Amino acid sequence: MKILVIKPVVSGKKLVKKLKKIGINSWNFSFFDFFPSNSSINLSNKINELYKSNIIVLFSKQSVYYTNLYLNTNNLKWPDSVKYFTIGKSTALFLYKYIKKKFFFLYTKIAKVC
Repeated sequence: MKILVIKPVVSGKKLVKKLKKIGINSWNFSFFDFFPSNSSINLSNKINELYKSNIIVLFSKQSVYYTNLYLNTNNLKWPDSVKYFTIGKSTALFLYKYIKKKFFFLYTKIAKVC
């Protein structure tokens, strides 16, 4: 069996290393990676939209990390009045460290509440 891991570079390499350690041939191919933005089109230009949102969907721990970093740097908090959804349990657990409220995440085709 061969496995192609499609994750950002750092987490993909960690998973490949674990798989190879247990005898599963695998390699990582990253379609994307995460870095702080220096662009003029970034969260600072969209912050009002964040607070006007009804729903926020987070796709990765990195998106949670960098959003939280921006919010902390600017003395802002995660919006309270929105419904949060995440893709995956690890992203849900990571987000829970910051927002401490119930939210939904997709895991094994069933929406669960954290």
